[in-house]
Amino acid sequence: MNAVALHAGTDRAADLARLLAITQQLRRDFECENWARAAELEAERRVVIERVFDDRPTPAELPGLTATLREVVRLNDELIGLAEHRRRALGRKLDTVAIGTRATSAYRRVAAPRRGPHL
Repeated sequence: MNAVALHAGTDRAADLARLLAITQQLRRDFECENWARAAELEAERRVVIERVFDDRPTPAELPGLTATLREVVRLNDELIGLAEHRRRALGRKLDTVAIGTRATSAYRRVAAPRRGPHL
């Protein structure tokens, strides 16, 4: 392996480590509902993913690449589950707010002072 290929392998290994670290942090941010940070990390993660696949991996890189990508896919599945759970929770909150708004409107209509002919 020449020096350029060795350097490329080192860069890819660093990118794979960064990809995994970003994905793990994304999961923590999802759990804490830190959506702004999660959006920033996702943008960074996309750049790293593109860089990882800029060049064809060498046969020596394949085991590490495969293991990292499997873990990233597993974490992505968890992220999808967390996002779906959050979406359903927000839907329930919106339903509750809508019911409260309708109840408040109905109460105001019924409790509003009536103006009759005796004024």
